[in-house]
Amino acid sequence: MTKYNIYIICKNEEIFKKKCEQFKGYKKKVCHIQWIPAEYLTLTQCNKKLLNKLDTRYNTKNKSILAKLGCIAAHRKALLSIFSNQTNNNLILEEDADLTGQLVSPPNLSCYMGGWVVPPHISKAGKEKINIRLKKGINKIDYSKYKVLTTHSLFIKTHEEAIDLLISLIKPEKLKNYDIHLAEEQWFEHLYYPPQYIQGKHTSEIGGDGNVNNRRTTKYGLDN
Repeated sequence: MTKYNIYIICKNEEIFKKKCEQFKGYKKKVCHIQWIPAEYLTLTQCNKKLLNKLDTRYNTKNKSILAKLGCIAAHRKALLSIFSNQTNNNLILEEDADLTGQLVSPPNLSCYMGGWVVPPHISKAGKEKINIRLKKGINKIDYSKYKVLTTHSLFIKTHEEAIDLLISLIKPEKLKNYDIHLAEEQWFEHLYYPPQYIQGKHTSEIGGDGNVNNRRTTKYGLDN
């Protein structure tokens, strides 16, 4: 049976061990679980140019910029680990990813395993309702009708795809928020429905929002 290789981004080993407990009943579906330490960047006199790396609004606070860049840095580490381990069927989870039900077998294609469905023009997210119907299982994303935001649960089928994504995060002079980068580059062509993971109820270290993202990622926010 094809099995997952799981990479969990979180603050410390204690949290990692707690997150691993959700997979105790899935020994037949999980091959390997690895901790990816979260990345907390520090602003110093020598690296102030770092703030210019993120393509964001002029009034974004430095703390938020560093947090968003830290998110990208942590995902880079996860992608590099996938390539280094040469693993396939890779599931990258962030610390706030909560399993919604029974873990399905690894999909046949790379896909979002959860997220927030928004209009094609991301600036209209939360302002316009998306009217689409999704079938159970893999759905091809119609980017003319919607995009998907959030990066709490990403499934990357092969290590070759992981290195391609990693390169796309290293080459640009300026980076966008990771979820916007993925959406605008249309990197994932599919999503899995119903979502395997939603964002848990907590306060985000990046945006300061909590239950909002929990609601947005429940059924991809399509019932809101």
